[in-house]
Amino acid sequence: MALAYNEVDVVRPPRLRAGDEVRLVAPGGPAVREDAEAARERLEGLGLRVTVGAYTFQGSETQRAEDCNRALRDPGVRALVAARGGRQEHRIVARLDFNTAAAYPKLLIAGGDGAIVHLALWERAGLAGLRGDPAGAFSVEPVTLVSDPKAPTGELTTGGRARGVLLGGDQDQVAAAAGWMLPSMSGAILLLEGDGLRAGHIDRQLTMLRNAGRLDGLRGVAVGRYTDCGPGVLDVLHDRCGALGVPLIGGLSLEDLPLGTMAELDADAGTLTVDAAVS
Repeated sequence: MALAYNEVDVVRPPRLRAGDEVRLVAPGGPAVREDAEAARERLEGLGLRVTVGAYTFQGSETQRAEDCNRALRDPGVRALVAARGGRQEHRIVARLDFNTAAAYPKLLIAGGDGAIVHLALWERAGLAGLRGDPAGAFSVEPVTLVSDPKAPTGELTTGGRARGVLLGGDQDQVAAAAGWMLPSMSGAILLLEGDGLRAGHIDRQLTMLRNAGRLDGLRGVAVGRYTDCGPGVLDVLHDRCGALGVPLIGGLSLEDLPLGTMAELDADAGTLTVDAAVS
């Protein structure tokens, strides 16, 4: 298999500037108004003009997908910002206009619940994205995360260094993308986190990904938080990720992070440095 970074020419959309228009959309389900208003205030505080998709607060899957496509096709919109809603992004990603996304690249800003949308836009359009604080959309500087050895997943850190494109996010969505929207992991660093998963669930998903060849050629693993996951989770992660034989870093806080760009994992130093999502 080809290296993940060579699989597609990675496209970093232009960075945002004050006065740019960004569009609030809801790929995962109808947005909570209070959360959407908080997002609007944050974006406007950065000097951005915020417009809201017609079906951000209500609408069918088809309508919410069309909202996203309208934003992708609108020459005045510089970025799509995913409002927090449900967790049904997997239902609409196949309907996105990947041809337009590739020809007229725009930034997707989406949190951990938008992982499968980030994966789909990278796999089909080679498009880098941003998770977390939209302030990162203004900077072309690399981002460095430092492992917290006191965090529960901090004990997973091994040693060694790896370089590759950073792909992944929420483990449940990574597994859901396998077979149709999950890019090749050959030459990549896999990002993993989880919420509400039990040890057996985590075990089955990671075993499936490995046995199906979806982790072949992986260069490293970066692990964030596994919250509300019950007992035995760290043992499973030790076993399943350790068996991959690549450098591993845990104890990361993943709130603000570029995705789909080159990253340097230094498990010895406890750092993950990622190229900016924008140019």
